[in-house]
Amino acid sequence: DNVPLFDLRYNINHIIFIPKYNVLHCEIPKAASSTWTVGTFMKLADELGVPYRQNKEHERTDFQKYFQIKNMETFNRILEGDPVSFTNVRHPFERLVSAYYNQVQSSGKTFDQFVQSVLMTANTTQNKQTYFEMNQHWRPYNTYCAFCNINYKVISKSETFKEDKKEIMHMLGLEDEEMRLGVHIGNTIESTTREEFRNLTEEVKIALADLYKYDFAMFD
Repeated sequence: DNVPLFDLRYNINHIIFIPKYNVLHCEIPKAASSTWTVGTFMKLADELGVPYRQNKEHERTDFQKYFQIKNMETFNRILEGDPVSFTNVRHPFERLVSAYYNQVQSSGKTFDQFVQSVLMTANTTQNKQTYFEMNQHWRPYNTYCAFCNINYKVISKSETFKEDKKEIMHMLGLEDEEMRLGVHIGNTIESTTREEFRNLTEEVKIALADLYKYDFAMFD
């Protein structure tokens, strides 16, 4: 069982299934996850019968839990129903840099120091299939989405997000809205990534490429 139906560390589900639209979605942190979960699916909460929660702080987690896949038997039955399955990926190194600026930079840690800590945690993790010890914002995204188990109909990319989202919404029979939440792409993140990686040693770059090798395979 290599399908990560439940994230033990963060007590959330990255793979959800919404029966009404027969949609299976894997949410990858720092790869347009907020745009899909908060900006699209959660707007349908009333229509989907999701109980109203006054505690806004846990609203997103509650939504994910409401559509969680309970077990492998249910998961296999969902796949037999030929769902509209999709996820969104982004360049692994741009995702890493974005996570650094969003989650770590304010602590005073340099990017090099951040990367060293990422590699140290990855190297000492007990399970190289889940990497549960790693922060979810830079954990390899194959640990969320079980690409070997799920034949995704669409693997969207942050670089072509607008066009991909329009196509997915069409497949679901939903109206598309121009909304993006917490996504940093374009020339800025590209140039920032190049600048940050220019200061890393070749040894560190090779180690990072190895850590995210399956992410690169999905991205390419």
